Amino acid sequence: MEERKAKGAIVNGYFKLIKRKWGMQGVREAMKYAKINAQPKDGEWFSMEKTDKVLEWIGRNKGMDYVREAGKYTAKDLGIFRYLIASIVGIERFLKKAEATYDTMFDFGGINIKIEEKTALIELRGARITEYSCVAWEGALLGIMEVTKSHGTVKPLEPDNPKDCKFFMKWD
Repeated sequence: MEERKAKGAIVNGYFKLIKRKWGMQGVREAMKYAKINAQPKDGEWFSMEKTDKVLEWIGRNKGMDYVREAGKYTAKDLGIFRYLIASIVGIERFLKKAEATYDTMFDFGGINIKIEEKTALIELRGARITEYSCVAWEGALLGIMEVTKSHGTVKPLEPDNPKDCKFFMKWD
């Protein structure tokens, strides 16, 4: 089986949260746990299995709420210009853009988003690598809501395939 990869920006977002919460010692511990020798550049492809090992380190040492926060932090770590644009275009256009550009960040799986009036059903195919994956995705969706200044909820749903993550979003 071919290794799944994501852009380094994903794992680097997790490392930024770890550094903010637990300092460089936390970053070193997470890197050692995940067997990562050096942080990747944001735009280069990086092992998704090692990325999920960082989430595993967070979950086992700090709790699942911090796994969710890591996903949220990564989604919000867009830079001020992109943050302002996201708040202007709104959540629906942002979700459509996320669906169209998924393969620029991940080389596996896919995303399907069905948007109706102030709701969205989101299916991430092949996204469940470990028990931490969908929790991080839930956090990322919450982060997207914050970035777009939307108020609402993200509810995890039982996926049709155990390798997928599925969510229902609702906003005002």
